[in-house]
Amino acid sequence: MILIREVSLEAAHCVFIANKLIPANQISVRVGSIRLTDPSEYEQVHKVREVIVHPGFKARRFVHDIALIKLATNITMTKFVQPVCLWTMDSNQELIVGRNGTVLGFGLTEQDRVSENLKQAAVGVVDTLTCIANDRAAFGTQLTPEMFCGGGQEGVSACNGDSGGGLFLENEGKWFVRGIVSFIPTHKKTGLCDTSKYTAFTDVAKYMGWIEQYINPNVLVFDTDDYDVDYEEKLPLVDLSTCGVSSTTFLADKLRSTTPWLGNVVVYPTFYSRCAVTLISQWYAVGPARCFENSGSELRIRLGDYKDTKNSTCFDRDGTTVCNTPPQTLQIHRIIIHPRYSRKQFTDNIALIELLTPVDTTQPNARPICLPIVKELYTNKTTDLSVVNFSYSNQSFEGKAINYVNESYCQAAYSEEGLTLSLKEKRICGVLSDQDQVDCVPLKSGMALQER
Repeated sequence: MILIREVSLEAAHCVFIANKLIPANQISVRVGSIRLTDPSEYEQVHKVREVIVHPGFKARRFVHDIALIKLATNITMTKFVQPVCLWTMDSNQELIVGRNGTVLGFGLTEQDRVSENLKQAAVGVVDTLTCIANDRAAFGTQLTPEMFCGGGQEGVSACNGDSGGGLFLENEGKWFVRGIVSFIPTHKKTGLCDTSKYTAFTDVAKYMGWIEQYINPNVLVFDTDDYDVDYEEKLPLVDLSTCGVSSTTFLADKLRSTTPWLGNVVVYPTFYSRCAVTLISQWYAVGPARCFENSGSELRIRLGDYKDTKNSTCFDRDGTTVCNTPPQTLQIHRIIIHPRYSRKQFTDNIALIELLTPVDTTQPNARPICLPIVKELYTNKTTDLSVVNFSYSNQSFEGKAINYVNESYCQAAYSEEGLTLSLKEKRICGVLSDQDQVDCVPLKSGMALQER
């Protein structure tokens, strides 16, 4: 399994013969293969520079059955050759029990013959007790906390020749490697896999610390699009001539708004708002991942107001007659939570919300904010920042100036409250002025930090 251009992931027992490590110069790695003996035009063959086996590996019991292979030459990434995402979410095995994954390999088929074509099988993860009950002699003595088990329908499993392949789980459209095929009980007479038994997998999530000793975590792939996205090609998705244009509109209860990209996640059919989101295009909004966890209710996105009014009403505001524009309440098609989101530390606390129907952005109270989708637009400045909030004095939703504070100051302030803050270059801290702190309400989760 490809991790980065020059490193692949393997089961440790696959690089041993007769309890001896195979020299690196006797190993080669093929990528892009879909047929065993008939190379395709997409196939690449790379020599190996170094084999790194986990120091705790024990061949007889398959303990710590994991290895890294460093290549002598870099893999060329194509549409058909891509790195897999590493599992960076919660490593608790209970959370994946019952989930179905996919195993790939050229192992033995139902006819006990090596497969000529790359095969795949659906495998469901089971809990440890179920696994041990399936074969106490095999799993009761060899299963460790760094392993988990899985099995498919009757007669479907990994087999001889599939060792070292991955168990891949899909998460919001991306494939993550969670397991490495380690062992499966065999028939005593033939020595071949017993497909009525579960397969034991090395749990990759338990070895992230070890992997990061040899690979810079900043270059590990968590989203394969990093390799093939043409950001210039994405420019038409954002209308830079209309995004980020402020407008003054009014809500049904006579409040004013100057931030038409502000939306609310409402528990339908009420007007209760769980959090705020920010409109980034006709089809998408971004918001906090925490807001969309275990809601237990139907959530919708409401733009232009927090109340669902159908008709426009006019009223007097400061001696002037003004009218509100009815809001838009839209159904959610899909919620994509960041794969590295941590519930405990709230790191990577972001979600992309895809709408079922597009927003009518011709309305003055529903317009997207701009995104820095190319390097030229990303300034990394810490000035001219503001946060969307409500002003008591102006009876208005508007941007309030935010003063940037450095990481050490911010962490110290949190520490005084008994909280540990992890920034990791993905968060910034800021404070409102003393006057604005008095004038505004406590910030709602999801409110946008924006830059002029």
